[in-house]
Amino acid sequence: MRLRVVLGAFLLFGAITAGGQTATGIHLVDVRFDGDTHLKGVELKKCAADLRSREYEGTGWLASLAERVRDFLQESGYFKALVTPSAEQLPDKHLTHQFIARFHIEAGEQYRIGDIAFENNHVFSTRELRSMFNVASGDIFRPAKLRQGIARMRDAYIAGGYPNFTPVPDTNIDDSRNVINVAIYVDEGRHSP
Repeated sequence: MRLRVVLGAFLLFGAITAGGQTATGIHLVDVRFDGDTHLKGVELKKCAADLRSREYEGTGWLASLAERVRDFLQESGYFKALVTPSAEQLPDKHLTHQFIARFHIEAGEQYRIGDIAFENNHVFSTRELRSMFNVASGDIFRPAKLRQGIARMRDAYIAGGYPNFTPVPDTNIDDSRNVINVAIYVDEGRHSP
């Protein structure tokens, strides 16, 4: 019993003294890329600057950063990009852990928008729905542009009295032409006056 009390006090004291010296947060001193680094239409310097401008916490920070780099590449049409992260820890500074982050990039092919089609739409014509997407067939495939178009659809349906409107997008990748076709199934829901 006495040994447990002494051991408990030792652990508590050790945690308190170590806590005062422990760095919090993660700061990126540098961000480096290798692999496919000469990507058409991709400014990796902007991506690196964005990553360096923030402070990170938690155990999954490196995987989270790799996903952000992958999202950045996908917004430039590299829809199947693979990103492998690694990090080198430097001495702590200003109570933060300092790291150099490296990302190996396998970008793959750059994809473009193929067709955008709609199914089960009745309130708005296919032409009206298509006009809500500010992309043309042949443009670089950018997921954010599709999300914006779907948000415009949602706004139009809600304004028209369809608050339960639900879009269900589906992509079909044509690797032979490096094109992504999008079909959006429209569940308009019931009209609410």
